[in-house]
Amino acid sequence: MANTVTLTMDEVTTQPINGLAVTKGGITFTFSDAGGNLNYDTVGAGILTYEQDPAITGPPEPFGVAFSVPISTIQFGMSAGPTTAPGTPLATVSFYNGATLITTVTLNFSLRDPYPEGQLNYTSATPVTSMTVTPSTASVVAIGFDNLRVSTPSLPVPAASPLTLALMALGIVGLGGYALRRRFRPSTSH
Repeated sequence: MANTVTLTMDEVTTQPINGLAVTKGGITFTFSDAGGNLNYDTVGAGILTYEQDPAITGPPEPFGVAFSVPISTIQFGMSAGPTTAPGTPLATVSFYNGATLITTVTLNFSLRDPYPEGQLNYTSATPVTSMTVTPSTASVVAIGFDNLRVSTPSLPVPAASPLTLALMALGIVGLGGYALRRRFRPSTSH
């Protein structure tokens, strides 16, 4: 069964995200921010469609998130201010399995509410262990990142092997034989 967890960026007190580890629902999210200017649980653009305060906010600098377990589905909202027109890239997002790059996608801003924002939805057949978000720096002075929702892959239901089924049938036959033997055993009265 898949495990789904959403970070709303209010799980810990306001602090820089570089090196921050947040655990929720059995998944640890470890953030990296080489620029050191992004903060968790801070006030940003307010209540928007995809990003609501509190959020991770700061200047448009690259940051990463590593997951303690493999992830199959990732969703998050991001806002930036100001940008020019819908379709303008908010960021590029790279997804990794270990050190291997799976893919890089572009998150475009899809609506203005009142700030430009967009939502990324990504599903991967290859488990994701980390991602790097690189915000656009063209006409962007600040970003907001919020509502990071991840899901672990569904575990397949293990099927019983033929040997297991044969041993179980043999055990049931043995129990039946034992019960019959006890039932028809001659009584010995003294």
